[in-house]
Amino acid sequence: MRVFRTDRLPSLSRVPKELGREERFCERCGAETVHILYRVPKKVMVVYVKNHPNNLHATCIACAHSEVLTGEERGRILAPPQQEDSFKG
Repeated sequence: MRVFRTDRLPSLSRVPKELGREERFCERCGAETVHILYRVPKKVMVVYVKNHPNNLHATCIACAHSEVLTGEERGRILAPPQQEDSFKG
């Protein structure tokens, strides 16, 4: 039996969702480091909105510097993964 049911805890609806990790240049470190890519919900009145313009962040694992991803970079991360067509002939 589970003690906590995450689907019943409203506070967990605002927990950032990790989308992946990738090597990126970190301005603070001055080098290529691994960054965690995650989506952050935004509180509007009493509701959390998951899809808003500044919801995608990248945080450096080495120094914890975080930046908001926008534009083409945001679109690339949020785009559905492209499946390779193995039946090309």
